[in-house]
Amino acid sequence: MTNENKQKSEYEDIKSSTRTVLIVLWITLMLLYIYSDFFTFMQPGMINWIIAGHMGPFQATQISLIMAGLLMTIPSLTIVANLFVKLPVIRWINIIVAIFSILVNNGAIIGEKWIFHFIYNAIETGITVLIIIISVKWPKKNSSNLD
Repeated sequence: MTNENKQKSEYEDIKSSTRTVLIVLWITLMLLYIYSDFFTFMQPGMINWIIAGHMGPFQATQISLIMAGLLMTIPSLTIVANLFVKLPVIRWINIIVAIFSILVNNGAIIGEKWIFHFIYNAIETGITVLIIIISVKWPKKNSSNLD
């Protein structure tokens, strides 16, 4: 195959903006949270535990459900913030929310006995660390980079 034919058959790799990469990572993280919670329902006895008014180790109350909802709102709003908040503020929001998420996620598995919780936590922590690394190393603006 000639060099000209080889070049025609190669795929083009378009570089995504830093904001887009961070948005995709936050969305992936949120989906992992949902799947982890969904699989929690499959644990024997968990549905009865929830019906009895429990939310993990806590009693399900108006306040505990509001707090859990607000907790999940933080990474959700970070997705939106990555579209609209200007640099360098969004960079710091990503770093702070990611660190906070790592602390919350690792705190949430204390006392867990099911291995899938630890697997999900490891993947979620890995993605969150990647968010921190990308945010810390956010490329400086130059003529070819508009982020």
